[in-house]
Amino acid sequence: MRLYEFILRRLFLMIFVLFAISVITFILTRGILPPASAVSGYLHLGLSDTGKLDIAQGVGVATRSCPSWSAFIDNHAGCVVPLYQQYFYWLGDVLRGDWGWSNLPNDFGVYPTLAAFSDRFPYTVQLAVFSAILTLVIGFSLGIISATRANKLPDHLSRLTAIIGYSIPAFWFGLLLQLLVVYYLTFNGFSLFPVSGALGTQCAICIANPGTIHAYTTIPVLDSLLSGNLAYLWDTIVAMVLPAITLSITTVAFLSRILRSSMVEALSQDYITLARSKGLRERVVVYRHALRNAILPAITVSGLIFSSFLGGVIVVELIFNYPGIGSVARDATVALDVNFLELYVLVSAFIIVSANLIVDILYAFLDPRIRY
Repeated sequence: MRLYEFILRRLFLMIFVLFAISVITFILTRGILPPASAVSGYLHLGLSDTGKLDIAQGVGVATRSCPSWSAFIDNHAGCVVPLYQQYFYWLGDVLRGDWGWSNLPNDFGVYPTLAAFSDRFPYTVQLAVFSAILTLVIGFSLGIISATRANKLPDHLSRLTAIIGYSIPAFWFGLLLQLLVVYYLTFNGFSLFPVSGALGTQCAICIANPGTIHAYTTIPVLDSLLSGNLAYLWDTIVAMVLPAITLSITTVAFLSRILRSSMVEALSQDYITLARSKGLRERVVVYRHALRNAILPAITVSGLIFSSFLGGVIVVELIFNYPGIGSVARDATVALDVNFLELYVLVSAFIIVSANLIVDILYAFLDPRIRY
């Protein structure tokens, strides 16, 4: 099978995977929660019971024969549209780009779910990319150093670092970083790094007045570059340092140990002995021959790490008050905002299956022996 045929087949299967996930998510949010939760995002203060019932009927949750709003919320017989009919009504709206309305707290009352999601998702994207880069750089470096110096001091230190990374809970490490920065890493009365928010203006290395940027892509890092505002770019990057370190502490340990195991096995192969016997430099042997054959498991892990970052890490965003999508998903869960939760789960699922597809494609480029 050619690579493009494999990609087309995977894209076709992806549709069915997302369809199945949407059905499961819909059942969990609409079938278990009270019927009124499906229309809570459309309601506002001062709306009469008749108006509420009209809305419930308009979004395909309440039947036209339902006599009153109270009968609907009490789930009287014949008042609630069957769940499978609700699903197809909802699916039709989604395919038209209508994800309904969110009831998350904001300054504008209820507003579109898609807008509530897109307002925060760009922040998670930039934090995920920054954290992934940090994880890859440190994880690959530790893994290679540990493998090339197996059972020596650098390897022992790398193992110790991995054990510490496995053992430390992210929420505890994040709080520890905040205390360390606020109480010990200070200069002229300011902490070295900002400990909350997505734009650091109050820290020792921050720029107090970075100005503004134009929202070309809604991703602050890219928009600051496109706007030519390097001060804003600096403050944005500085604000991601502590959350990114917290996100990376466990994943770096996991990635480094995976790469070390693969590298140690590769370095023990006959073709490595042959390469060294030909007089090739050790750097060429390690990076061109051993690493290329040992990198595939690490690529798989890297794809899963990045997709988990993009899905939004709730604990880290809450600790650092970072306005990403994970903290909003937590608020949506508390508020029983089913429209937002459905969108969040489907986007997260799409990211994961897309990451797996990209990893499989990278396999074919990195290892010509792999055929699909």
